[in-house]
This record gives sequence, C-alpha cells and structure tokens, in this order.
Amino acid sequence: MNLLSSATAKILITDDNPVNLTLLNKILSSEYPYLEHAQDGDQCLNAVKAEHFDLLLLDMNMPNVSGMDVLREIHKLPGNYKPRVLVVSADHSPETVADAFRLGADDYLKTPYSKEELLARVNTQLALRSRSQYLEELVARRTQELTQANQRLRDTHSQLMQAEKMASLGQLAAGVAHEINNPVAYVYSNLQTLQIYCSDIGSFVEKYKQTVALDANDINGNVNIDGAGNKPDIQFLLSDAADLLNESLDGLKKVKQIAEDLKTFSHPEKKVWQETDINECIESALNIVANQIKQKARINKKFQELPKVECIAPQINQVIVNLLVNALHAIEDFGEIEIVTKKIDSDTICISITDSGVGIEEKHMAKIFDPFFTTKDVGKGTGLGLSVSYGIVHSHNGNISVSSEVGKGTTFTVTLPILKSANTEPFV
Repeated sequence: MNLLSSATAKILITDDNPVNLTLLNKILSSEYPYLEHAQDGDQCLNAVKAEHFDLLLLDMNMPNVSGMDVLREIHKLPGNYKPRVLVVSADHSPETVADAFRLGADDYLKTPYSKEELLARVNTQLALRSRSQYLEELVARRTQELTQANQRLRDTHSQLMQAEKMASLGQLAAGVAHEINNPVAYVYSNLQTLQIYCSDIGSFVEKYKQTVALDANDINGNVNIDGAGNKPDIQFLLSDAADLLNESLDGLKKVKQIAEDLKTFSHPEKKVWQETDINECIESALNIVANQIKQKARINKKFQELPKVECIAPQINQVIVNLLVNALHAIEDFGEIEIVTKKIDSDTICISITDSGVGIEEKHMAKIFDPFFTTKDVGKGTGLGLSVSYGIVHSHNGNISVSSEVGKGTTFTVTLPILKSANTEPFV
C-alpha cells in the first residue's frame, strides 16, 4: 500500500482570518510543502473543484459562504474530488460540532490547540485518506479482474451453447440429409426426364422443318407431318412436363425451408430481440427433426392462435429442438409427442411438450437441468441440452418446468412473457 507521505500530501487551508492562516501555515509548512490557501468559502470551493486535495482544514465562521455551506457543497461533489475535512474552529457549541459531522466533516479541532495536537490530527486524517485511496484502488483492481473473469465466463457459456447446437445438429445430421436427399433425388430424376422430352421435341421440330422444306412445292399446300418420322405425343409431353416442374418446385421449396430452418437454428447468436410467432418456431423445429420423428413418434399438435412474443428467435428455436430431441430419445420404440401452445393470460404464453416415453426417475428430477447431467450412456449425450434450454428460458424472464411418471412419459412446460422486460439480458 502506497501511503501518502508528507512530501506528496496536498492540503488546502481555508480561513477568513489572516492570523489564523499564517499560524496554520507556519505549523504545517515544516512538514508539508504542498500547502494552498483560501480566504473564504467561495475560494475554497473553486479550489476543491479545480484540484484534488487530500485534506481540507476548514473554518466554520466565514462571511457569505460559511463552513457549513462549504460542507454541503463538498458533499455533492464526485467521490474523487472530496478531500477529508478537518474543521478548525473557535465555535465549540455542541450543535455546531454535531452539524459539521452530519454534513461530512471527518474531524473537529477546537481552538485554541497545540502544535502537537494539530499535527497529530492532520497525520491521522492523511493516513485515513491514504488507506481510503488504497481500498478504492483495490476495489477497482478487483472489479476489473471480476469483469474480465465474467467476460471469460460469458465467452465460455457462448461457446458451450454453440457446441450444444452443433452436437444436436450432429445427432440430427443423418436425418436432415435424408430429408434433403429425397426431394433432391426426384428433382434430379424429373430434370433427366425433362431433358429427354426436350430432346424428343427438338428432334421432331427439326424433322418438321425439313419436311416443310421438301413439300414447299406441293400444289395442294399440304405438309406431310407424318413424313417427319415418329411423332411424339406433344399433348402428353406438355402436360407431364408441367407436372414434373411443379413437383420439382415443391421439392426445392422443401429443401429451401430445411436450409432456412437449419440457418435459424445453427447461426451464431445475433441476440436480436424481435416479435416472433412461436407456432412458426415450433414448425421450424419440427422440420429439423422430421426424419427422426417419422421413425419414433406421431406428432399431435394443439396450437392456439398466439400473439407474437418478443424474444431472440434462434434461442427459442434451440429450446424447442432440444426438448423435441429429448422427447424422441425418451421413446424406446414408437410413441406419441403432444405439443400444446396457449395463451395463459394477457402477459404470458405457454408451450408444453409431452412424450409417451420411459419417464424420469424421481432421484434424477432435481438434477435434470444441471450442466452435463445425463442419464444416457457415455458418448450418447452432452448433458448440456436441458441446461442450455433452462438458461435461455430464464434469460427471457420465462420459466421451464418438468413433470414425469416412470413408464408413462414426461412433460416439459415453458412459459414466456409476451413483452420483453426492460432489464432482460440475452443468454450468453
């Protein structure tokens, strides 16, 4: 700790009596070279506002701006501009002394005083000033360290959340690839067929042109179309081509939708709050896990019309995907998943996802949202899905709860406020 020394301490002496100023200056100057003087309250306040002093020696009885007025104004200054205040006054009344301490004086020295007592009081106040500065520096240093540690923690949370997303996508990758591969396969097949159709029509048109040229001198003006060779069924080709194109467009729309859903789910968080249709979020999540759902469960949707919710849509989408994947993992053979959305009141909406799976044992219920807790075999789960979901929901000032019965299934219920609260911060 760097204590203030007599060589560095800055002291301001304020007194309207020149004799008192001279006396105080004479006593203190032998030990403290940095002394300044103010002859009234105005000069004192101007000096304190312009420069940082460690100690102010203040008289009480001054015209215009009294010592009490100075104390009131100093009390309003920022902390780093406030010197410690030693009142030096001939006013010994208990009321004056009490008022001075109430307004922020640190010590009160009554005149007459001895040189030794003055120096002792000054030394004590400067020592307290030094300790106060040290504690402030210590708090500032610790605050900076905590801020840096908190930022590292936020960065780690963000990385864990993104890692959980990628882990979920990794588990779903084969199913997503299958969902994309099906429409791409029939679009490819359709394009091959269209290519053959176009070739047949092109050949027919070319031979038609040749036939027209050969029969140009026919006196009857008739063109022998049959002479052009095998004539394709133009009506069929046009009708079937239209069907092939419509089917291909539908397939490409499905691929585009899956790509958009994946982008919404896996894109690094922008943490942008926006009005979101929660039912559309659920549909998007269902598209991502569509292939796994077909193999494991029948979906029963009971959606109410909901007001748009102010939220970070990718984060809420991630919560729904996590809960759907969790429900699918709980079903051993083939079962049902019921998804219900409803408006609870004018401020809140609710999402519940119920599976007909194996359920959760009572001993695990208290740990279900703990980071890295999982009942799955090693290598089959990160144990972060429900923990991340819990963090996201609570960062939205919502709530997530679970109820379960072994052998019958589990219900996860998420409630979200419709409007964002002023103090809401995104999950990192």
